[in-house]
Amino acid sequence: MANLGTGGANLIKSHEGFSLKFYGDPVGYPTVGWGHLITNTKTYTRNTTGNPNTSLLSQAQANALSSSLNLGYTSPISQSKANTFFAEDTAKAVTAVNKLNLNFSQSQFDALVSLTFNGGSGVLATDDVQAMLANGHIYPTFIGPLTTAQLDTCSKLVSKAFSYDRKLQRRRNEEATLFCKGMKYTHKYPVYTL
Repeated sequence: MANLGTGGANLIKSHEGFSLKFYGDPVGYPTVGWGHLITNTKTYTRNTTGNPNTSLLSQAQANALSSSLNLGYTSPISQSKANTFFAEDTAKAVTAVNKLNLNFSQSQFDALVSLTFNGGSGVLATDDVQAMLANGHIYPTFIGPLTTAQLDTCSKLVSKAFSYDRKLQRRRNEEATLFCKGMKYTHKYPVYTL
């Protein structure tokens, strides 16, 4: 079983935003830390900027939410609690990628965990991700030279696999670049260009 590496953790954290105080996510769901969903049964101010500070819950809202859900904590949380939430939340994505039972490089694994953390485990079953995973040339264990056409095919498969959620193109391109790190093929086709 593989674990999330530093590259993957840093990529996820850089795109999730961070706050020790409760804030509304892009849908308005109360969130804390690095994108830790508190509940999807209540909504507050939607975050439209990517900066959690623009959609913070008031202390009264946070206390009321904490009390109504019997959370055992309120806003702000400690850094230690934020770290625990991040470990728990990424563990779900790590488990989903490990269940594929495929031989990835650390960078490939990290990129898929980031995609799964953000899009849910169902993203791994999409046609484009499945097409990429079905091509043996994408794996670091592939022995033998690759033709220019095969390298190009790998690049195209990666671009299509990471073309998920058009609003997050910068994140998806970074994930695709991470997936290709150390491989013979590159991420030369930005997501959504094919």
